[in-house]
Amino acid sequence: MSSILHPLFEGIILGLTVAISLGPALFALLQTSIKYGVKVGIFLAAGIFMSDVTLVVGFYFGAASIVTDPRYHLVLGIIGGIVMCSFGFYTFFKRVPQTEQVEAINEIKVKNKGALPYFFKGFILNLANPFLWVFWITSMLAINATYGGNQKSVALFFAGSLSVILMTDIMKVVLANKIKIAGNPQVKLWMNRIVGLLFIILGTFIITGSLLEYFKGISLQVP
Repeated sequence: MSSILHPLFEGIILGLTVAISLGPALFALLQTSIKYGVKVGIFLAAGIFMSDVTLVVGFYFGAASIVTDPRYHLVLGIIGGIVMCSFGFYTFFKRVPQTEQVEAINEIKVKNKGALPYFFKGFILNLANPFLWVFWITSMLAINATYGGNQKSVALFFAGSLSVILMTDIMKVVLANKIKIAGNPQVKLWMNRIVGLLFIILGTFIITGSLLEYFKGISLQVP
């Protein structure tokens, strides 16, 4: 049981870290839900989620073929961990405007009426975000390295991450009218610090796990 809960739990931490990040995607989701209703918001969230799944699954099979040599595990794990920690430090020390405001977001519009077009709009817009590609491919390669290429553990990790992201996005849609506090400067400041700290912890975990996996492999080769 512990072998199942371990990667799931760590994946849930990554999912929560992504979920509580106060970025443009969050405010776009909130504004769309407030203006067009919960149903439209859920379809938009589902589209965003499916784009995440598409990238994660694609990188999952790509990483499985790339990360085969234990030396690659170590290098990719350290690089991925450093990137994660760097993002954490940037988020932790990021300055927040002292005036309460909502992020400037272009209104998400679709040509056809109904909720389904918002699914495809969310899918395409999220997929077109270059930061998303960098984040998921870095995470996939780093986690692959951390678990020594164990595909079951990697799959459980990202299953935990994506499940939490989907559930929290749906909660944001349902509670959109009540999350106005997200624009408060002090809330933004502390949320940035929490998110930054979690990314630093995850980055440290990735580096440590990669080192342990590497030295474990070396010890097994010693007669």
